[in-house]
Amino acid sequence: MNSFRESMQQVLQETAGSIYPLLTDLASQAANTYTLVARWLFPLLSLVILVRCLVPLIRERSTDTVWGYLVLANGTSIPVRNWENLIGRGKYADIVVNFPVISRSHAVLTFRNGSWTIADLGSKGGITVNDVKVDKAQEIQFGDVISLAGIDMALVPPVQNEALVPTGAAGNSGDTDEEKDFTLNSTVTLMLLFLFQVLAVVQLFASRASMTLAALPVFGIFFLTELFHYFIMRKLQSKSIELEILVYFLCGLNLALVASAAPSDLKKQLAAILIGIAAYTVITWLCLDLGRARRLKYLALVGGVLLLILNLAFGERIYGARNWINLGFITFQPLEFVKIAFVLAGTATLDRLLTTRNMTAFIAFTGACIITLALIRDFGTAVVFFGAFLVIAFMYSGDLRTLFLVTAGAAFAGIAVVTFMPYIAMRFAAWGKVWQYADSSGFQQTRTMIAAASGGLFGVGSGNGYLKNIAAADTDLVFGILCEEWGMLVALCVVLVIVFFVFYAVLLTKNSRSAFYAIAACGAATIFLLQTALNVLGSVDVLPLTGVTIPFISNGGSSMVASWGLLAMIRSAV
Repeated sequence: MNSFRESMQQVLQETAGSIYPLLTDLASQAANTYTLVARWLFPLLSLVILVRCLVPLIRERSTDTVWGYLVLANGTSIPVRNWENLIGRGKYADIVVNFPVISRSHAVLTFRNGSWTIADLGSKGGITVNDVKVDKAQEIQFGDVISLAGIDMALVPPVQNEALVPTGAAGNSGDTDEEKDFTLNSTVTLMLLFLFQVLAVVQLFASRASMTLAALPVFGIFFLTELFHYFIMRKLQSKSIELEILVYFLCGLNLALVASAAPSDLKKQLAAILIGIAAYTVITWLCLDLGRARRLKYLALVGGVLLLILNLAFGERIYGARNWINLGFITFQPLEFVKIAFVLAGTATLDRLLTTRNMTAFIAFTGACIITLALIRDFGTAVVFFGAFLVIAFMYSGDLRTLFLVTAGAAFAGIAVVTFMPYIAMRFAAWGKVWQYADSSGFQQTRTMIAAASGGLFGVGSGNGYLKNIAAADTDLVFGILCEEWGMLVALCVVLVIVFFVFYAVLLTKNSRSAFYAIAACGAATIFLLQTALNVLGSVDVLPLTGVTIPFISNGGSSMVASWGLLAMIRSAV
């Protein structure tokens, strides 16, 4: 009996020993087959999601609300459609009053805190309200008679019957029947995004990377958060929700990259996304009212100054720059949050832009930011701040001569930095010839280019890359790991999303409710574009490697929260 039992045990062991390798081989083949199929599906889904989001956003019109009418003495009724309106005979005026005595930029009519004001822009003919000369901004009521250089008009309240508005009146625009009939269901787009993200999670497990079952709750919470936030934003606003879906797409890729390259950071990154979404929702709500938005600006300025002081006093050096604050239980980068304050610092309403053009406070805050960045040796971020400063300052003043002088001074300072700081000089010494320094200062970039090339159009599969083993692969070199694991097509879709944010911000400036929102949107979009350009082009040696992140894609909690905050600046301009 014992011998029979031993014989059966031996047979079972031999059978198990032969089946286990077979099962392992079958599992490996199934994983490889899935990876092969998924590599083709991911670019296709990315492109479909991208198109379904971009088309509604491009076709979207700002809410065509008539806030009142300016009725001229001859009976012409001109609708007032903005919170801030430039009145003049110039073709760029919001309300064109084409009389020779009217200046090209004659006055600004502003709606704020429930009341209207009018301000003279230094016109030759001047302004009177009810026959009283206006020297400064003057509050007006419906029914008041406004005289611009002797041309009388009255501000009257909006009426329900839009037929009273003359065809072709200034600012009158409406969607055609074809435009109204053409719609793309955003819920379908969200479901396609869920499919993309679920396939990505399966791919991570199929790659046999360092993914464990403990990572599943992280992705599950992210999926539920996307769904919850989607329906919340649908309730809070009547605008297209596709802008948020685009960022859900980027954040999903971010979690997949972190799961592949730094799985221990997965929970931290999820927390940053959740905080970022909460910050985005709050800032968007605050900016719905221009008065609240202006108060937010001053609060952000105070907070920005305090963060600069905190960074200078307690900043710790990591990877060359002293831009980290360690609180024991968490580390963060204060300068990431200063970006939001920086953008808000440059904003201004139209009456202030055209009547004072005072940039002193913004220039002082910009100088404080760049000096702080120079002291902590974060010159990549300094380039981003300076580029954003040029865009905001041009929108604020339109003074090309001053901007040219500022740029020349910055170029001189840049040459001095490269000359006298060996750390920066070493980066520039390898620029354009990193293959000569492949084992020293060019190590990261050469490996990035090898990895990006090996990924081809469709990638090797999430979790299957080599570059994730290189230092800073998921931050400074994230474009390389994106190309290697996800392929050039998906990587280009990511870059196109960031570029679209810039295009969208510029598109919004035409019908933005206030110059405040237009400047904020363009400033935020400029930061997104510059960071992406420096990261992508720096990692492949077109530009020096500067160590900045790609918004929403690179691993980093501070960067993720700040990116959501900046996105709120763009959304608020709609």
